[in-house]
Amino acid sequence: MKRILAGITPSGDGTLHIGNYLGAVRQFIELAKSVDCFLMVADLHALTTIQNKETLQKNTETLILNELALLGDLTPSTGSGQANITFFRQSDVLEHAELTWILNTVTPLGLLRRAHAYKDKLAKETKEDDINLGLFNYPILMASDILLYKPDLVPVGKDQKQHIEITRDIAERFNKTYRTDIFPLPDPYIPEEVAVIMGTDGKRKMSKSLGNIISIFEDEAVIKKQVMDTYTDPTRIHPTDPGHIEGNMVFSYLDFFGEKGQVAEYKKRYKEGKVGDVEVKEYL
Repeated sequence: MKRILAGITPSGDGTLHIGNYLGAVRQFIELAKSVDCFLMVADLHALTTIQNKETLQKNTETLILNELALLGDLTPSTGSGQANITFFRQSDVLEHAELTWILNTVTPLGLLRRAHAYKDKLAKETKEDDINLGLFNYPILMASDILLYKPDLVPVGKDQKQHIEITRDIAERFNKTYRTDIFPLPDPYIPEEVAVIMGTDGKRKMSKSLGNIISIFEDEAVIKKQVMDTYTDPTRIHPTDPGHIEGNMVFSYLDFFGEKGQVAEYKKRYKEGKVGDVEVKEYL
């Protein structure tokens, strides 16, 4: 049986949004029917930005509860036997930190300097002396997370593909240094339809830090406001104006969550100027 591994960091307040669901959780639910799945709460990674014990603990607990609610009875702890998902907390497995140190000794400095997270931080005019070593070393901990479980596939978005490339590079260097093949090289798993889930602003990837999300477990009033604020067609002034479907985030989300026949009907009416944004958003 093939094996996959994915991790999610308890950033923000630990709650999940539809980008998390579409980009990771939904895939796991499907893949778990035929693949051995490992799903990790990456609390060690969160230490690069959250350094308050109570905050991290609360975020982690919230994330775990959110994940369990979405996974339903698919984890072994429920005894359902319907899937092959092992759900765990990163810091509970001490070997993650141990392997990170070992991989440090075979990883060149230049490889880490090319990492997107580090380069993005520098691009924001942050002084290098202000960047903690945890962020710089982030790709090695991520490589350890992956290589410990020897997965065949790692589900990632297009923007995270570099993580897998760095992991493969580190694994090759380790195998060559110690003349072994102990670490198989994982491949990225990037379903095209969820490669990048765009936010409600229609411009950037969905992210809590950017405030462009649609929540899953918030109060109905909060979710309704997020949906009503979602980007549609800026060229459309009146509901009777013909509208554009392409780049319209409401229809992008409906493609995932709506009933196909109903969505097709809304698209037809929208392009003909026979339905307004409010009605379509109410359906979403």
